Amino acid sequence: MGWLITKYLITATVIVAASELAKRSDKLGALIVALPTVTILTMIWLYLEKQPSDKI
Repeated sequence: MGWLITKYLITATVIVAASELAKRSDKLGALIVALPTVTILTMIWLYLEKQPSDKI
């Protein structure tokens, strides 16, 4: 249960940080949003949970 909450908190932090940066600077916010950070985090979560390669 703790692992699930940790994953949610880290992912939410990345999304909130990107939103806050977008408020301050349109270009920087667009750069952060364009990066596949959430996708990379998802792949890391799947790898750490030892999911089959087909899912990753």
